[in-house]
Amino acid sequence: MKRPHIISMLFLIALLSACNQTRYITEKYIKTNIEKHKEGDFSAIQTYSIFKGISADHSSYLELTGYKYASTKALVIGADKYYSARQNFKGDQAKIAEITYIELNVDQCKSILENYKKIQTEIMKQKAKPNEQIYRDFTVTSDLFISFVITARSSSVTLLDLWIRGEKYRVSTKKIMKKLQKFIDY
Repeated sequence: MKRPHIISMLFLIALLSACNQTRYITEKYIKTNIEKHKEGDFSAIQTYSIFKGISADHSSYLELTGYKYASTKALVIGADKYYSARQNFKGDQAKIAEITYIELNVDQCKSILENYKKIQTEIMKQKAKPNEQIYRDFTVTSDLFISFVITARSSSVTLLDLWIRGEKYRVSTKKIMKKLQKFIDY
């Protein structure tokens, strides 16, 4: 064998890509909680994948999936966080996954697109002092608000925080807004 490092690299790439498997948490929710199934009947639903992946701060997994079903067009957000469980024995590294689902109608999705630029513009006019964080939020529903934050060290608004039932999920502003607009046009 002349190039064992190439084989090693290919093995490593295959191993790492297997670890990053897409999870389909919103598909499960849509197919089992929204779509109605009756024995002996047919059913049909359309889904539109907006985002599936790790949050920008690598702390959680997030999916946004739109659907059309029985004259309803809406968006399901599935978000999970992992927590370390209390150790039952030395070296126990058990994790608990908590999945949260929320559903937004089309008007709520449009309100995100219409208002994120407003809070982005407002916050860019601010100047944070040392050790200060300045937030600008827009409340979409009682379960979701979007937020930008700046500090004395960072005034970038390239990342948007989705606060879902009290938990923060950070995503790329440009990527999520572009895909949300495509879903509304869908």
